Amino acid sequence: MIREQIVQARDHDPQFAWRTTEVLRIENLSDIIFALALGILVSASSTIRTFDDLTGYLISIIPIAAGFAMLVSIWNDHFIFFRRYALADGRIIVLNTALLLLILYIAYPLRFMFDSLFGFILLQAGQMERIVEMEVGYRESGIILAFFAAGFGAIYLTIALMYARVLRLADEIGLSPKERVLTRRTLYVHYARIAASLLVFGLAGFTPLNGFAGIGLSLIWPFAMIATALTPLPKGSEAEAAND
Repeated sequence: MIREQIVQARDHDPQFAWRTTEVLRIENLSDIIFALALGILVSASSTIRTFDDLTGYLISIIPIAAGFAMLVSIWNDHFIFFRRYALADGRIIVLNTALLLLILYIAYPLRFMFDSLFGFILLQAGQMERIVEMEVGYRESGIILAFFAAGFGAIYLTIALMYARVLRLADEIGLSPKERVLTRRTLYVHYARIAASLLVFGLAGFTPLNGFAGIGLSLIWPFAMIATALTPLPKGSEAEAAND
């Protein structure tokens, strides 16, 4: 009993009534795919045969950690969606399937992108071996980033469509007024991610900025803040959330 109370206090979404704490079958499949993608991210390198290979692999923890964090962030968005809504109708299954395909699709480009970024950082420190070995120049960095931005935007477009589906079924699911606002706010934040991804895709793929266009992803945070400001909670909800 005490353990259940601790779990609810620590893990439960304080502003949202979770509609299930059970793992759905669709989540089981999704977790397997996420695990495969994380494995690809870690193991996407050549076989270690020499000491130099080993040291190169150990140093690669930096780009691996960056890509790992990004995939776990997407997994967390997926986890929260199913805890909040417990929705698995036909359309959600189709959208979730598309999401899983995109997750697997983006794993290798994600690793390569962060590897090349790390190589560029080492280049600034006078170590050019890594970036030369990868055969990545400024134009290639733009192409890599454009592919990544397309995949990243497609992932959050899929998640946004899942949230849009929830809003259409809000009455059936039994969302409260505050939960509807929070759902709409989350949807707008995902739209912000899509907008930033489209911007980066265009700048990286079709302008001389190439890989430097990645700075456009930093616009996600101001876009998200605007989205939050456009969806204020109903009166009394803020105080209620503070008491929670």
